[in-house]
Amino acid sequence: FELTQFVEMHMTRIAPNVSAIVGAAIAARVVGLAGGLVELSRIPSCNIQVLGQVKQNAHTRAGLSSVTTKPHMGIIAECELVSSAPEYLQRKVMKTVAAKLSLAARCDFINAEKSYGRKNNGIDLAASGRAFRAEIESKISKWQEPDKARTLKALPKPNLATKKRRGGKRVRRMKERFETTELQKQANKRSFNTQVGEYGDDAMGLTLGMLDSKDGGNLRQAVEKKKMKQANTKASRKKAAEMAKKSGATSGLVSSM
Repeated sequence: FELTQFVEMHMTRIAPNVSAIVGAAIAARVVGLAGGLVELSRIPSCNIQVLGQVKQNAHTRAGLSSVTTKPHMGIIAECELVSSAPEYLQRKVMKTVAAKLSLAARCDFINAEKSYGRKNNGIDLAASGRAFRAEIESKISKWQEPDKARTLKALPKPNLATKKRRGGKRVRRMKERFETTELQKQANKRSFNTQVGEYGDDAMGLTLGMLDSKDGGNLRQAVEKKKMKQANTKASRKKAAEMAKKSGATSGLVSSM
């Protein structure tokens, strides 16, 4: 007990931020394995999480099964934050703790002189470590929350205002393409007091409308109006002048007298 108290007292003074995250006992073991606080501040978080890892073999397992082994997990896994987390979150929590531990070690290395020289000046050197621990605890509680149910969003209000559509050749071609043909118009028409096909076929759309009756079938072919295009080139103008001379046509202003 006295040794543990001695270690905790010195670790809270040497590495207050690291001790605030993982505890004084785990902090002492981490600093000892790294070789000092300076060396710990230079180690990346991906290597901090495997510090103190024991190689898994039959000798280290003492003949027991390898089901309960935790690969790629060092002594950080023994801290309170990781061990108290659910089993499915322990590896995720350990990575988060290792990331914050590397930042805390750098804070302790920068404030190493202040922890000895200005100990009684009211400076809280472990504030960063406590903030990191509170952030990790909030993340763990958020990860354990159940997934939120999907909310059904209402459809937006339809815009019933008429829009100005661009005219031109392209729009006219599109209208002609989707225009209802005479055949479709005859198929959509119905004659009264006549029965065509079986009962209910008309409601199901299985009849041909007026095309299937004696009154229908007279399709009117749409006459396509085309404008004559006259070329306005030098050769066409010359040819038109020659044809006018040959025909003998004169201007209406010329008198016969």
